[in-house]
Amino acid sequence: MFITLVLVILLAAPSRGASDISLRFTALRFTQEKSTYIQFTPDFSRYTHAISVCGWIKSLGSAAFPTVFYYRGGELTMLDDGGHIGIFGSYLHLKSKFSVSKRTWYHTCITWSASSRSHKYYVNGELLGSQQTTSGRLLRTGLTLTLGNWGGNTANHEFGSEMVYLNFYAKELSASEVREMVNDGICANMAVDEHEEVRLLKWEDIMRKTRSGTITEVDMTGSCTSTYALARRLSSQEEQFEAKLKATENKLNDTAEDLAETRKELAAKKASELKLKQELKNVSNQLNLTLVELEDVTTELNETSEELIEVERRFNETEGELEKANYNKTKNKWDWGIFLSEQYLNQTVSSEQSEQIRTSWDDIAQRLVGYTITDELINFWKIVDCVGEDDRPWSMLYSEAYFNKELTQELAQELTSIWDGISEKLVGVTMTEEVVELLKYISEETNCYCGN
Repeated sequence: MFITLVLVILLAAPSRGASDISLRFTALRFTQEKSTYIQFTPDFSRYTHAISVCGWIKSLGSAAFPTVFYYRGGELTMLDDGGHIGIFGSYLHLKSKFSVSKRTWYHTCITWSASSRSHKYYVNGELLGSQQTTSGRLLRTGLTLTLGNWGGNTANHEFGSEMVYLNFYAKELSASEVREMVNDGICANMAVDEHEEVRLLKWEDIMRKTRSGTITEVDMTGSCTSTYALARRLSSQEEQFEAKLKATENKLNDTAEDLAETRKELAAKKASELKLKQELKNVSNQLNLTLVELEDVTTELNETSEELIEVERRFNETEGELEKANYNKTKNKWDWGIFLSEQYLNQTVSSEQSEQIRTSWDDIAQRLVGYTITDELINFWKIVDCVGEDDRPWSMLYSEAYFNKELTQELAQELTSIWDGISEKLVGVTMTEEVVELLKYISEETNCYCGN
């Protein structure tokens, strides 16, 4: 905001080159011919609500209607003799009050605004007359402006005199402002204009317009030596100011560009920081969710661990019960009486004998599947068995678990594995009648069971 304000203030300063100063101090002398005039279409878009036209005139001609300027259609008119001072086709006739000597410079000015609705005519700072305009009536734009004649090539309306520093101001100058112009004098007025900001159509611009007929330039610098010198100095200072202004403007533009780039970078960094913060926030939220999930998993694992411990405990109990059940199931099937035969009685059981006991039914149990175990069947197999009668414990088949029962696949499997885990424990034991009785006793269902 500060940079913009500085630029506006600096750029609003007036700009006048040396050539403009010379033009300000140059008058135009119009010959008294109807073909002598300056005509163009000005941009009056900023004059529609208020206008003041002021300048310096030296009367030389003798035409009936010496026209200073005429804005087509009678929108705005000024004559050199106080007659036909008009606006919107309505005219003030003030010749009787006009008392300016020939060949003398005098200041003339007309003012008007839509707000005051007052059209006034001043000569040398004195108000000679005024008139009211219609409410809401504005100055028209896009019309032809003619200096030195009433529309161009109009007889009896030749200006035939000199004018200098005629300017069109986009405001209604007050009476005091008009008097100040007069009091400053023609030279000072040309040197320094207090109303530069509203002096839109300037004398310098008029001097550059195309001319018709014979119009001569008159140098005023000799008559305004000191003020012209002052104006030149001011112009030189302004040119220096313009150069400094341009350099300052360039620096300000560079600074503004740097500032814009810095703001852009800061915005990008801020956006990046916001994005990073959001990502960190998302990661933090995800970590918190993961921690909660881990806590839940840990709780579940702890509960599962406790359940596994309980299952293991129950399994161990069940395993023990199964071992005991298996033992109870098979303990009455062991035929300890085989050890009362001559083969084992009073003999110490060797490893070979232990293995023979364990595998005694391996090769025959499956052959007996489907048969009912009777005395005749046992005697038959004793005869046909390739193993010696005393080498296989046939007495086991007389036990309650097998005798008079059909030998099923399950019973055959049981008969094959019944001595597993028992026979090897007998190795080194001398089988006396007392030992056999003791084995029978400890295998009874009502007596002690040892899993090992």
